[in-house]
Amino acid sequence: MGLVASQSAPSAPSPHAVVVLSHPTHIMSHDIPYPFHQNPDLLYLCGFAEPDSALLLVSGSPPPRHRSLLFVPPRDPGMELWDGPRSGTDGATALTGVQEAYPTAELGRVLQQLAEDGCTLWYDEAHVTHPKLHDEFLRPLLEGRGRSGAGLRVRSPRALLHSLRAVKSTAEIQLMKEAGRITAQAFKKTMAASEAPIDESFLYSKFDFECRAGGANFLAYPPVVAGGNRANTLHYVNNNQLIKDGEMVLLDGGCEYFGYVSDITRTWPINGR
Repeated sequence: MGLVASQSAPSAPSPHAVVVLSHPTHIMSHDIPYPFHQNPDLLYLCGFAEPDSALLLVSGSPPPRHRSLLFVPPRDPGMELWDGPRSGTDGATALTGVQEAYPTAELGRVLQQLAEDGCTLWYDEAHVTHPKLHDEFLRPLLEGRGRSGAGLRVRSPRALLHSLRAVKSTAEIQLMKEAGRITAQAFKKTMAASEAPIDESFLYSKFDFECRAGGANFLAYPPVVAGGNRANTLHYVNNNQLIKDGEMVLLDGGCEYFGYVSDITRTWPINGR
């Protein structure tokens, strides 16, 4: 919050609030969800890995008295039978160290109070990460910012957040190294399993398995496993064709390890020579 406050004019100090929304759960078909992946900015700031949540950081007066608040969905025993346990408000503070936690429905009330107090709101309205929460809680504030008084001041925290994330701590560097080590080992074992002919899908699944068996949470992105001329398609991700004897195979893949990812590309002859 000190970095955020430093962006305001000393002659006109005002309270500041940073809002970062989670990602939502995306549905594949009917009630089948895609695997959830958290908004990296929210994960970086507080480590909370659940959907439909929001982080609010508020500067205090005097400046060292800052507040951190998480807004999370309430516990729902019925839904948890399907989706697994959720943290709820008590679990959110215990897991993350954030000072206060409230049900997500309270976000609008808290933001409205901050707006009435003349707060500068730091929110990335150009890159909405959770459309439903944005429409319900942020859009009314943004649309009403010029209707009364001096209006709500809104600035994007994107550049500041990414400048923070660009400087890695010793612990972060170790996580990045481990992501790279896991991926390198997965490449070696996938290469060793190659033979001709072989299906791209086998190499895909082998690489995925070896990353997870090595300790990765999941793949960093859909990999490219492309035999022969298909390697000339930059984002070839079908990964379902036969690789013939004498062809080369290109694998562009990486894993995610507790929020930090690797990205490696290698090409080798499928028959080993």
